Amino acid sequence: MGPPRREFASEVTLPDGRTLAYAEYGDAEGSPVLFFHGTPGSRVSASVAREAMTRAGVRLVAPERPGFGRSEFTSDRTFADWADDVAALTDALGIDEYGVVGVAGGGPYALACAAHTPERVTRCAVVSGFAPPGVASGELGRLDRTLFSLAKWSPHLGRPLAWLLCRRIRDADRFTDVVGDPRDGDLSDPRFGETGRILLSDRREAVRQGPLPLAADYGVLARPWDFELLDVDAPTRVFHGDADETVPLAAGEHVASHVPGAELVVYGGEGHVRPAVEHAGDVYGWAAGVDEDGGRRTRKRGAADD
Repeated sequence: MGPPRREFASEVTLPDGRTLAYAEYGDAEGSPVLFFHGTPGSRVSASVAREAMTRAGVRLVAPERPGFGRSEFTSDRTFADWADDVAALTDALGIDEYGVVGVAGGGPYALACAAHTPERVTRCAVVSGFAPPGVASGELGRLDRTLFSLAKWSPHLGRPLAWLLCRRIRDADRFTDVVGDPRDGDLSDPRFGETGRILLSDRREAVRQGPLPLAADYGVLARPWDFELLDVDAPTRVFHGDADETVPLAAGEHVASHVPGAELVVYGGEGHVRPAVEHAGDVYGWAAGVDEDGGRRTRKRGAADD
């Protein structure tokens, strides 16, 4: 199975001198998959999939974007910059090619890597991910809508609202204090007690550097993207719950219908959190090249509405 997984933060120095933090989970000698956390998020959230990754023979590498967790902050960044950061990290780890998985706010970053560094990305998975600005934006929650509208002009405009979100996270006793009680049973599974503790730790680690990095990440997502979905040059699957009240299914349908050859996997009755937690083996196994249908419903590109 290879050497023990490295679960605590490791660091690399990027070509511009910044520090990028990451953690590894699963089989250290397995097929490499890069995990991109949500907004907010950190390397910690990837640990909910550690057992599934070990069983599947997947080496999961979870870097933290600038200002989240222990990665050094820079406000002037783009999706292309992130693709370069990931390429530099994988160079340092001796990884030439890799699958990518982006969850929620990390979804566009996975697509960006597939578009900007197509020679490196073998497969791209988007889980409960955002669509380009303006797509299904009216169906987002009020907090997200407001943060997007402010942060797209300047992170400093979005900072006060991001501060409120950071305070909610720091004051929370349970993960449900942050995200509210789910309607689809996300947290009802007995195993989710531990998962909820991991995800609350993830959010706390995410905001350790304060609200400005969070507002900056919203700004990157809200401004026009520096790539087109048609530029995504890797086999792509979009995984989404049809009861997602955080990022509506329409966002996943749009991405799947505009990325060439993409497939849409719809989980009936599931919300925002559950697809990445309960279907980790399905998602990450596919990203690593392990195809298991697992009874899911898959719709080919063109079957979804724009």
